[in-house]
Amino acid sequence: MDISKRKPPLTRSRNEAESNPNNRRSCKQCNQRKVGCDKIYPCCSRCLKAGVECTYPGQKRAPRKLKRPPISEILARLKELEEEVEWLRSRSETSPKGHEEAVSPAQAEVVNEVETSRGRLVVRDGRSRYVGDEASVVLGEKISELREICDGSSDEESIAYSIKTNNGTFSVPSIGIFGFDHSTSIDASYNEYPQPLRVQALWDVYQVNVAPMIAFIHKPSIDTLVRELNANPKLQLDPAQDALIRAICFAAVVSMTPQKCLSVLGEGHDACINEYSIAVRQALGKANLIQTKDVQLLQASVLFLLCLRRYGDSRLVWAEAAVVVRVAQRLGVHRDGEHLGLSSFEVELRRRLWWHICILDMLCSEDQGTDPQIWPDMFDTKIPSNIDGNDLTPHMTVLPAVHQGHTDITLCIINCEIISNLYWSVKFLNKNSRQLSTPERGSIISNLADRLETQYLRKLNLDIPIQWITAVIARLMLSTAWLVNRLDAARADQASNSTTNDEIFDMALEILKFATLLQNNATTAPWDWLCKTYKHRNVAAFVLSEICVRPLTPETEHAWEVVSQLCNQWLSEDSQTQTHTMLQKPLARLMERAFLARRKKLGEDQTAVSAEPNMKISPKPTTGPPNEVPLGDDLLIPGDIEPEFSFSNLDWLTGPLL
Repeated sequence: MDISKRKPPLTRSRNEAESNPNNRRSCKQCNQRKVGCDKIYPCCSRCLKAGVECTYPGQKRAPRKLKRPPISEILARLKELEEEVEWLRSRSETSPKGHEEAVSPAQAEVVNEVETSRGRLVVRDGRSRYVGDEASVVLGEKISELREICDGSSDEESIAYSIKTNNGTFSVPSIGIFGFDHSTSIDASYNEYPQPLRVQALWDVYQVNVAPMIAFIHKPSIDTLVRELNANPKLQLDPAQDALIRAICFAAVVSMTPQKCLSVLGEGHDACINEYSIAVRQALGKANLIQTKDVQLLQASVLFLLCLRRYGDSRLVWAEAAVVVRVAQRLGVHRDGEHLGLSSFEVELRRRLWWHICILDMLCSEDQGTDPQIWPDMFDTKIPSNIDGNDLTPHMTVLPAVHQGHTDITLCIINCEIISNLYWSVKFLNKNSRQLSTPERGSIISNLADRLETQYLRKLNLDIPIQWITAVIARLMLSTAWLVNRLDAARADQASNSTTNDEIFDMALEILKFATLLQNNATTAPWDWLCKTYKHRNVAAFVLSEICVRPLTPETEHAWEVVSQLCNQWLSEDSQTQTHTMLQKPLARLMERAFLARRKKLGEDQTAVSAEPNMKISPKPTTGPPNEVPLGDDLLIPGDIEPEFSFSNLDWLTGPLL
């Protein structure tokens, strides 16, 4: 460059070198050179020194040029994709079997993306995202490209929204499990949970009181995490791990008696339940359950809701369970992992998780008297295998052999079988699009009872408390189904005799006796917290209605003794916990009606109860279902219980149900 042609340096006086207060933007020369500008008007120091013209842009920024393709190009790509979809559809009609593309192990480590005829699951670094719509499944990466063009961001979890105010901007925090902004209420006490010493103590309680009943948490993995937390109290857990640890602590607190809670934590039971419940909700809100791709966070929410049913508002649990179902669908847990190319370990844990969600949905819908959200046709996840959770390892290539006896998942499997064969088959239409008749339902109950008897119940050791509980819960659920079916048949048959009605009444009373024993047994006390959520309110309502219309006899007096004891216990617990179940108020009114009817009958006939003075009635279960044929040994209640509790003449648990 010719030096002679350069412009002479500009000069200015000190008075001229004043900054323009209205100019907040760098000059064009400094902006192009990416250097700092002192913004002195009319010429900045750098331009003055370089001898170049200094010009400032206007006050408003120029419109930002978006690097997007023109509309014509997008439309052309969409047309191309539509043609590809039509070609794939025509190809699927002519070829019943598709093809699978091989994926190298190196690629599988980075991202595992598996397509099936029913959806596509993308797994990366322990996170998963399920896509079930046809377009996304078929088009794959091309759809993701279009999504990035339209949205500008493909990482939905990193999106931070902000609202501009007069005082600046503030971030809008993510919503929690049920749409509430729990993060706004997080205070200094949030970081106090979990405390390593308390976590270890509560983890020990969890393994005894909760794990035998709720078995979708992999205990060896959590045990390793707890030990790491003890070794390094400053260990930073990721949001999903933090939420899961808090949910485990909450479950342990719920499972403890007030005395146990005071000895372990040094605080009252009610206060601890409230504190740990808030801690879990804060963690779920902080981790953003709604947008999560982490299965651990889903585990935390399911565990939290299953335990919250014991002391929380059942209406809120019912509503939040619906959110959990949607999140599970989003993560693809409702699709069996065996068809999605997952490891045997992941397949089994996802099965356990999904079926516990099904159990949660069933329990919540029963609490509120609504249809379940989960339908049989909306998923294909198989029932878990009868394998103990401690036998599962993350690096296993094949599942261990199925156990023939009791495992930590046996109770869940029995519940799954009952839900699949009884609960859903009665509520939904069968394959012929008609309601199942009473004989058909009876046949289903009989066949299921026989199968459960052969595969599981006969192999249980009733001297072991947890196995005894498993047998009783299974029998109670099957007996309740049998009772409802017999009652439905009797109501349809106007000519049903009194013998049939008496059999139904006796069976209902027997169910309530075992429900009372299940909920008030010192030997099985560690699991009382969950047993008390199995409330057979509909059976109790039937017995109370019968007491209102039946004459005063020793049998009805005995029935009143049993049902009033159980219902008073339920009503007392409901008033303390504010659970708000559907039958809570109707049952209280029915109790009052039965009490008044009984008092009126007692006033009319004082001799009715003493008509058979030598008749002895036990408040404990003493008879099995009508026309029952014993098959096994006598039932023995586990532990040091009085001989009269041994039910030496009862084969209700070891014999056939019907």
